[in-house]
Amino acid sequence: MREIPGYGAQVQDHILFLHFKIKDGGEGKNEKVEFLNATSGNGRMKNLAVPVHYPYQIKAVPRYTTSHFEIGITLEHPLFRSVEVASQDGTIAKAEITAREGNLSFRIQEESYMDRIDIYSITPERGEVKIYTLNLKQ
Repeated sequence: MREIPGYGAQVQDHILFLHFKIKDGGEGKNEKVEFLNATSGNGRMKNLAVPVHYPYQIKAVPRYTTSHFEIGITLEHPLFRSVEVASQDGTIAKAEITAREGNLSFRIQEESYMDRIDIYSITPERGEVKIYTLNLKQ
């Protein structure tokens, strides 16, 4: 953790900003996840979450070495998105967009007993499947 850029050893509270690249694994296969980088900022996060209504989601769950309550963060899946599109007649409709590759960025509060973050892909076809584990302590 102390090797992450921006990590202040004298500061008590840290927010981790994590960046990943996610690629489509192909028909019936899990997505491939590549960890790009992490930075740290000083402070505490406010408990603000954007609701995700689309059935394709990413969930990041911090895991702890102690019996700590593990609350996941639900995020929009970068490969499957629902967007609003304006038509020529002036109406707005929802359209589904798929991609072969996308970026995932999120922030999480660093806790002293957090040792890893598990990332899950949630889709209607496969349900909840773990696609990546980021180990924070070696």
